[in-house]
Amino acid sequence: MDPSGPDIWQLPASYLPHAAEWPDAERWLPALPVIAARRAREWGLAADGPAMHGWTGVVWPVRTREGRRAVMKVSPPVDGTALEITALRAFAADIGETPVPMIAPLAVDEEDRAILLPRLDSGRSLEDHADIDEAVTVIASLLAGIADVPAPTAGLPRLSDELDEIEPQLRPGGEVDPAGADRARGRLTELRALAENPARQRLLHGDAHFLNVLHTRIDEPAAWVGIDPSPLSGIIEWEPVPLLRNRWADASASGDPDRALRRRVDQICEATGGDRALVRACAQVQAVQAVAGWGLSPAHMHHPPYAIMSRW
Repeated sequence: MDPSGPDIWQLPASYLPHAAEWPDAERWLPALPVIAARRAREWGLAADGPAMHGWTGVVWPVRTREGRRAVMKVSPPVDGTALEITALRAFAADIGETPVPMIAPLAVDEEDRAILLPRLDSGRSLEDHADIDEAVTVIASLLAGIADVPAPTAGLPRLSDELDEIEPQLRPGGEVDPAGADRARGRLTELRALAENPARQRLLHGDAHFLNVLHTRIDEPAAWVGIDPSPLSGIIEWEPVPLLRNRWADASASGDPDRALRRRVDQICEATGGDRALVRACAQVQAVQAVAGWGLSPAHMHHPPYAIMSRW
């Protein structure tokens, strides 16, 4: 077998079933191993373990020419995956004297949608961190670290456009009564004004939840590092919903999940300087969209937290 050929860059079997359902998959799915092989040759990489995957991208553990552990991520041409490169490049810049706590690319090929990244400990995320307060504080610190990163002037989805798409979905349904739907619609005017204010526009991570923060490897300086942005241009108060809806079991186990989620909001705002009432308003709008607009099933893992936030 050619150590630089596509055979060694096989796709994980578990990736194929859902990836095959995406648009034009018959065209780009066979191309991903070819792209990986090409990037490996040009970047001087050797495979260092079996491929892994998230929802969209495929990640291969590799070693560089110098022997450094890294990962090569190749993403398909779906769901705005090319925007990850834009965001990581922006986050990699130093803000003042402190580097942004996001993973920084070692190499990038935009045409191939390929990124070479430092290797983190994939088995150690904040999803399993024993102390939920500490886990929230870590993400809050990460969001504070990127809170001043300006949004690129072009190429990113805008929160103002997203609000236009959300508006028709803010209607009664499920746990959302007419008053809750009216409250969500009434908040759109303020949110639009803020989202269109150039002074408030920031580069948002867009998916800053517990699984998207990994620890460095045991042989490297200890740190938590953000990964996998789904970026957009918007206000920082729009950012926290992913960490509010995830790790529901911890909120539920507290005996007062509404209070537990509000505590997370407080922790985030203490770190970022965000407006608590505005964070709750953003969360309520997104929750009404999910519960009523999407018709999220009560059996869905995110339904309980969204049902609570829809009443904020």
